[in-house]
Amino acid sequence: MTKSPLTATLIPLIPLAALGWPLAKVINQKAYQPVEVEDVATGPLTTADLEINTAHPFKEMTVTIGGSSWSFAPDEDVKEIHYERGSRVTLLVSVIWPEDTPKTALRLELLPEGIETRSYTLWGLGEATEEITFTWDDQP
Repeated sequence: MTKSPLTATLIPLIPLAALGWPLAKVINQKAYQPVEVEDVATGPLTTADLEINTAHPFKEMTVTIGGSSWSFAPDEDVKEIHYERGSRVTLLVSVIWPEDTPKTALRLELLPEGIETRSYTLWGLGEATEEITFTWDDQP
């Protein structure tokens, strides 16, 4: 007597179904986090990537341009930002490192669309807040 096709199909799937739930728990460890919508200034805007590289991991980091702020998580290294078009942009950077972190560096690189990249290295011990201004001579 032969097995029915339904039984022959379901029997191998039972171990897979039993492993599915624990596997889903391992894969989906972070809860869903909704996307935060940032306010941007009115007028012509420039889109740029802000890339960061750190010598030591930080606890908190915030970059403010005008009235808009972007917070970086310790595992993030690039964010897309928007700012008013012009020949200069000023960033207020605030970063906090964990205790027992030696004097360390944080490199910021602004990569705007269609114009030259600008970079700056911020040094700090424990925490640092600095205003950084990038300028361009001939912005389109």
